[in-house]
Amino acid sequence: MLEVGKLLEKARLEQGLTIEEMSERTKIRPQFLQAIEEEQLHLLPDQAYVRPFIRTYAKALGVEDQIEAEVEPRESTLRVDELTASIRERRERARRARRTRFLLRSAVVILLLAGAALLVYWFMFRGNVVG
Repeated sequence: MLEVGKLLEKARLEQGLTIEEMSERTKIRPQFLQAIEEEQLHLLPDQAYVRPFIRTYAKALGVEDQIEAEVEPRESTLRVDELTASIRERRERARRARRTRFLLRSAVVILLLAGAALLVYWFMFRGNVVG
């Protein structure tokens, strides 16, 4: 049984097409098509793109029926751990971004309050020194 990427590559080569020609047909970047053929799906921009890219590529080559037979069983073997880790990673990045924004806003507020206090102090004592 051929891997999906190898099946797509074989179909492309049998039709005498290049990656660049397939990129023009599918509107998918050549490096992503190459990654699909090489079964390096981690190189795609996100896991959400895997199925649509494979389907689009297969349809452009006219092998969508063969690919569906390969992709459906494989999806059931996706590791839940990988998906969970990806979600955890995104949540952690969002948490860090919120923390950074909070610290920056806090620093700005503290600087503004310190500046206002300095101005009040300066005007209060400036009036006493001059007068």
